[in-house]
Amino acid sequence: MMTRTYTSRPRAGMVAAAIAAALLAASCAGAPASAPETVTPAATEAPAVASSRPLPSSPVSGWKLSAEPGKFMRANLTTIETRTLANGVKLIVKKNPANRVYSMKVAFRGGSAMTSAEKAGIEAMTLAMLTRGSSKFSYAAIQRLQYELSSSIGYSASSYDWASFDLNTIDKYWDQMLAVYADCLLNPAFDPAQFSLVQNDFRVSLQKAQADPYSYAVTKLHDSMFAGHPYAADFGGSAASISAISLDDVKAFYRDAIAAERMVVVAVGNFDTDALAASLNASIGAVPTKGSAVPEVARYDARRSLMLERFDKSKGIGYVRGDFPIATPDSPDFATLQLAFSMLDELLFSIVRTDHGACYSVWSRAFGFKSPYGSLVVYKTDRPSEAKGWVDEAIALLASGKTINIKGGDEKYAPIASTIEAYKAKYVNAFFGSQQTNAETAAQLASSHIYFGDHLEYLRFIDKIDAISAEDVVAAVRAYVVDAPISWIVVGDQATLSKVDKTKFDAFTGTVE
Repeated sequence: MMTRTYTSRPRAGMVAAAIAAALLAASCAGAPASAPETVTPAATEAPAVASSRPLPSSPVSGWKLSAEPGKFMRANLTTIETRTLANGVKLIVKKNPANRVYSMKVAFRGGSAMTSAEKAGIEAMTLAMLTRGSSKFSYAAIQRLQYELSSSIGYSASSYDWASFDLNTIDKYWDQMLAVYADCLLNPAFDPAQFSLVQNDFRVSLQKAQADPYSYAVTKLHDSMFAGHPYAADFGGSAASISAISLDDVKAFYRDAIAAERMVVVAVGNFDTDALAASLNASIGAVPTKGSAVPEVARYDARRSLMLERFDKSKGIGYVRGDFPIATPDSPDFATLQLAFSMLDELLFSIVRTDHGACYSVWSRAFGFKSPYGSLVVYKTDRPSEAKGWVDEAIALLASGKTINIKGGDEKYAPIASTIEAYKAKYVNAFFGSQQTNAETAAQLASSHIYFGDHLEYLRFIDKIDAISAEDVVAAVRAYVVDAPISWIVVGDQATLSKVDKTKFDAFTGTVE
């Protein structure tokens, strides 16, 4: 059962208050399902763009990256060990004697920053080819072994900044599956017939995504927002780039990208760390250093704008999304924004969905990429202009120190100070929910290492959430969300777009007390 994870641009919804968004920086798949529609060529309208606004300096007191270990971190430190392989690749092992599943990721720094828009998707296609046969094992043999041994060899290419090649099995089959996995990684067959199948698979996935109006909206928004930036290279590729990529291109990318300096290995399970390191030295430890530089990712140039994209099959329903820059994951503001956005989710749902019945769903997210951004989404609405005003109302309430009273009682809203501990508890619950499998924990460790240079940072995160005050939340929302330079898009049919009041998107319309 080969597993694959990639999406065409991040989509909202994966985990509420997700630590995964903070440290995984994974694509957020799973917007509410909708019936696929045939894409109609779009007409784009881009009004005059306001000048960009510099990001604020940190307004909150919060934590620092170098903070001393807190209670949560100290409780988990003893379960994690590290080794260095012969080629300098770091091995991170988290002991989990409670189950028999063994999970391992070879993570590669880079993501879409390693390629161009013309070759977008090549990293995902290359990783897909690693699952399609090796020098010793045919694709059919790999598929049979995965089925017989209830194991999986797959990949994830759902982040702008990193990707991974993955193995999941149980303890009794570890040695057998590791041999298959290592040969796939080090000696891929690059069979032309399999490449044709992979290429067609990618084409079909893209067609399906572009037939969904929300996926279409995200792609169009990011094409505009990231123009001239490394993130303009969609990690899932485009129809043009996937068709243009040849097998020779994939081979060349592999020769450059599978390099020791880009790699970190993370394993979660009941491993003997020394024994694991010894066995990996014979395979992964032999991967050479190739001078494969990972480009620095600068902040994108944020500007307030509005795009109207025609999608005739949306049948009177609009899809609204706005993206804007936020604090980087290593900023003291980032954890605060994660907690703030979980509060904002509650306000948005209450106002836009419950009070006004204006949408199918509504949410906010903070994506912790190297060039991070926040998103505000109104999914399926027939009143996009009004919905934008109600989004601003929710933001204004939070910036005024109020949120939904989730502790109970007659009052709909309550001061953040009286509810913040309940919201922290919800966040911690989501954190543990995001680590229910060894594979998910491995992803947390890998992303923490890649984004922070410290695999232990994800353990600090809960302690940082615990330290946030109501004042910190208000300060962060006022600094990063109120009057943010939001790039908005509205996707819908001509009738829906004709009713959009563009002036509603020109500025923040809420009143902050």
